[in-house]
Amino acid sequence: LRTPLSAIKGYISMLVEGTYGKLSEKAKRPLDNVYQSNERLINLVNNLLDISRIEAGRMEFEAQESQIEEIIDSVVQELKITAEQKKLYLKYDKPKTPLPKLLLDKDKIRQVFLNLLNNAIKYTIHGGISIKSQITNSKLQIIISDTGEGMTSEDLDKLFKTFSRGTVGAEMAEGAGLGLYIARKFVEMNKGRVFAESEGKSKGSTFYVELPIK
Repeated sequence: LRTPLSAIKGYISMLVEGTYGKLSEKAKRPLDNVYQSNERLINLVNNLLDISRIEAGRMEFEAQESQIEEIIDSVVQELKITAEQKKLYLKYDKPKTPLPKLLLDKDKIRQVFLNLLNNAIKYTIHGGISIKSQITNSKLQIIISDTGEGMTSEDLDKLFKTFSRGTVGAEMAEGAGLGLYIARKFVEMNKGRVFAESEGKSKGSTFYVELPIK
């Protein structure tokens, strides 16, 4: 599935860039839409591949000493334009003194924050998302708070399961409901846990990523 999707992505890029001749503005817009739809399919296939590896016990784990601030900062920089396009703020309250180094699989933890922040941006219309950290009970907590659509108690119960999506604001964003499940599995592989809180509809949500300090 992924191979033909990659080929489609490449050819659309070349068409939009004018490799095969100049495109009219009228033609560019539908091609941009096709490109975005193709990107969503690629993400879906990658998520399904991750889930199949997780459930078959074939997901590799590569731990190394990591500075969590650097991982979060790189994700924030990557998603800043997406947030700005929706006129949302995306703020990381980076600690003034370095946090303790953690033994992590950097790529998987980066994917966790990418999934959580992408999710927060999708379900937020006004305001934005803030990220901060704290140390409690020999654990490092990263706290992601948004001013989005919030969640009901029913949503919270099924939030980190496969193919589950919140009922609040479901019409606002497309998705198969796999990102948060993968985030939970990746956090658990790193000996941590992830959970969420919300006071209800239209009251925003807060996600906590808790990782052990070695």
